Amino acid sequence: MAKLAVISDVHGNLPALEAVLEDLDKLTLDQCICLGDIVGYGPFSSECIDLFIERRIPTVLGNHDAGVCGRLSLNHFRDPNRKLIGIIKRSLGFSQMEWLRNLPLIIKDENWLAVHAEPIRPERWMYVDSAIKARKILTEIDQQLCFVGHTHIPGMVSGQIGVLGFKSEYKYLINPGSVGQSRDDDFRASYCLLDTDNWEISFKRVSYNTEKVLTGLNKLGFSRSDSHRLLRY
Repeated sequence: MAKLAVISDVHGNLPALEAVLEDLDKLTLDQCICLGDIVGYGPFSSECIDLFIERRIPTVLGNHDAGVCGRLSLNHFRDPNRKLIGIIKRSLGFSQMEWLRNLPLIIKDENWLAVHAEPIRPERWMYVDSAIKARKILTEIDQQLCFVGHTHIPGMVSGQIGVLGFKSEYKYLINPGSVGQSRDDDFRASYCLLDTDNWEISFKRVSYNTEKVLTGLNKLGFSRSDSHRLLRY
């Protein structure tokens, strides 16, 4: 692995996904991986799944993906998102649903591990929302890099307290943020680029047409206020 793009939490936001993929298509990458949650919150889950199938992007299972394909009870979700997940379940084709059902909880490489929530008990969908939790995970895995999503907030934690920057002698937990529903007061799509030959990392933001996403939710029967709630605009 040399140059890697990490994306996560697309959440049925096709304009955001297309903007990120257009950005990535300008680069020379060895691999792009996705940390799950292709569906939920946004109105274009079917179209997003089709893009992932077409591009064969390695993807792990997210909790919203699990909810749609029957691997997680809908009791874990709240309205209006629970209502949307029900709509998605009824709208997906057989091959799309099978693709979701077959997503792994974890993807491992010699140097990195990718998971949606956390790698120790991935099926519990716990949030890695503190440096303390991140460092504990880094002590329990063999890989140097651990990629997680789920919080929708980009960031990086070193396994060594006080280490700043991206350096070859340390372990790191990295969250690329969310493509489709950012939660850090920046509505733009977020993703991460890594170059492990030169030990460089950057967190990227890409603008997209938010109005198209809101209109898509309106067409599915969601009010303007519920659409804003779903997307946190």
